[in-house]
Amino acid sequence: MAEESAVALAHGTPPSGGEGLSADAFRDLVTAFNEAQMHRAEDVESGAVVQRRERVKTLIDQHIDDTKWRELLHQARQVAERGEKEYLLLRFPSALCTDDARAINNPPNPDWPKTLQGEAMELYARWRDQLSHRGFHLAARVLDFPGGKPGDVGLFLFWGE
Repeated sequence: MAEESAVALAHGTPPSGGEGLSADAFRDLVTAFNEAQMHRAEDVESGAVVQRRERVKTLIDQHIDDTKWRELLHQARQVAERGEKEYLLLRFPSALCTDDARAINNPPNPDWPKTLQGEAMELYARWRDQLSHRGFHLAARVLDFPGGKPGDVGLFLFWGE
């Protein structure tokens, strides 16, 4: 009966005769709410993990062709025309790095480029071969820390001081 009263309270219907109108019943409601929130958060996190894995797979198999490279440089030029000093070339999950972005997250570590794979590695190679001698710089930064661990990494082309 107490359970039925708690359910009635949860649905906004006051129980008849004051049943379920107790601090215990209210604490049960809070517990039920918190458990539901926790399950929703777990579902969201599970979905995010699956999305990150699929994104890593895609980025490992994806290549930067000349058209895409020219488009990125065009976008960087447009950003410079607006007074900016850097452009985000690629945002990717830390799992695309062989060390989960630990070398990027703990600078100075000059070996961080060796941890890149797939599209990120190809962007680095294009920068090194075509832009580094022209005064452009490339930096990698961890952009977020879900659960306290490196999440996404950004590969930035910059020309500012």
